[in-house]
Amino acid sequence: MLAGSLSPSPDDDDHMDTGPTIGTATDSTFTFSLNDDNDEDDTTYFNDDIRSLTQWWINERCAPELLMYQADLVESLMEMMEAQAGIIESKSSDTPDSAFLVVLYQQEMERIKFIIRSYLRTRLAKIQRHTLHILREAEYRSRLSIDEIMFAEKYQELLAHHFQKFALEELPDYLQRLDDTTENLTMVSRPDLEDAVFCRIKEQIGVFQLESSDEAIEMRPNNIYFLRYNAIRRLMEDGKVDLV
Repeated sequence: MLAGSLSPSPDDDDHMDTGPTIGTATDSTFTFSLNDDNDEDDTTYFNDDIRSLTQWWINERCAPELLMYQADLVESLMEMMEAQAGIIESKSSDTPDSAFLVVLYQQEMERIKFIIRSYLRTRLAKIQRHTLHILREAEYRSRLSIDEIMFAEKYQELLAHHFQKFALEELPDYLQRLDDTTENLTMVSRPDLEDAVFCRIKEQIGVFQLESSDEAIEMRPNNIYFLRYNAIRRLMEDGKVDLV
């Protein structure tokens, strides 16, 4: 079993940078609201959604398998960004200060749009890589949005038509299947859940027994471990660890 850990030394506390950390959504600080009503609750929810989706984006990029689609987060951010865009358009930019403020908020919105686009593209890349497996396994199919299901079905249909027209129709019938499986070999591409990943512990877990191994490790908050994905898969789904 592949395992390793990185943890800060107690003596390093006085020298640690407490500012935002690249690639760590939970350490980032966002302030994003142009609303004249200064609704702090709406701003807090918006910023929390940004942090949450950023971490799910990182998890999606690092995990070898397709994760659950975060529909509520994506829809909430899209709706709030539309509202913020309307507020930005209504803001006056007559003075240098107000013009500069509008530019800052426009840049922040572009950054959020990038995260959303990259999150969706990462998922589409996984769907294209393991289309048949995702469509046939109920667990994975349930993780797709309605649009992703439509995309996957159409993509598989086009792929099958392409292979049939340019190669398979010249072969015997028993060699024309795209999902042929033998005892130790399959044509259906599946994610490798034994891939090693880096993960950060979010809360005290204590002694954790690694699957398929006699090894146990002490998992403390903020420690970073290098483990096989399958070993910490459920911990990530329960929100106890984040991939990095």
